[in-house]
Amino acid sequence: MSTLTPLEHEPLQQMTLAGSTLYYRRHGEGPPLLLLHGWGGSSRYWRGTLSALGHAHDMIAPDLPGFGDSPPIDGHMSGQRLAELVIAFADQLGLEQFDLNGHSFSAGVAAFVAARYPKRVRRLVLTSFSTFRNEFERRMVDQIHRVMSVWMALRKPWMAERRLFYRTVSSRFFYRTPSDDAILRESFADFLKMDKRTAVESAGSSADPAINPAMAQIRAPTLIIGARQDSIMPPAGTPTVAHLIAGSRLTWIEHCGHLPMIERPDLYHRLLAEFLG
Repeated sequence: MSTLTPLEHEPLQQMTLAGSTLYYRRHGEGPPLLLLHGWGGSSRYWRGTLSALGHAHDMIAPDLPGFGDSPPIDGHMSGQRLAELVIAFADQLGLEQFDLNGHSFSAGVAAFVAARYPKRVRRLVLTSFSTFRNEFERRMVDQIHRVMSVWMALRKPWMAERRLFYRTVSSRFFYRTPSDDAILRESFADFLKMDKRTAVESAGSSADPAINPAMAQIRAPTLIIGARQDSIMPPAGTPTVAHLIAGSRLTWIEHCGHLPMIERPDLYHRLLAEFLG
């Protein structure tokens, strides 16, 4: 059990990006580290990470456009488009170079950033990420995310207040579901308020055939953190990510689901600190 106290009241800051408001959390001092949340999430689930590493890093976690408190912006919202927005975000903050940690869907976003802007990314972390190993798997990923678009149409606000409902849905994301209902409820609330168009378009881009060639172009020192019991990003494809990124290091967290920063925070943050140190 972690003894860390998440920054429950770390205030959201804001800027104007692409003509819209973008919210983000920032804490700590030192070399900058950008934290990109996954599909359906927000900067809220990085609060423990901000607390754990803020003594050594300038920790910055945005709510990507259409997620969390940031409203959607115009234009198709693919992983590649989000990568360009991450660079625009870093530019506005005056960050010439930074470390980058992407989780789940946004690990793909981070990979595009590192491939296209090699001089900007000092070190790269990909958390809970896998990729398709062949065209058949790529098509399967595409079909799964088409089903997600149907699920998006069925969301209702009241679902966040039904304990049995949000605990049942949340159980897919954990090896051992946390007993703290507040964590599950707020995470599910983030999912429910995600912009529908952004959600459908970004989920669909998970099968983008450009992602594997992009990973082969990455030259930044890279740590890949996989969770053995991840039922959202199939672990079978995680070694393929390590194979594609030359010189990368793959580390597994045992007895852990899709959200290691919440389920196994002490171990997860130690792995980050050792790599980024």
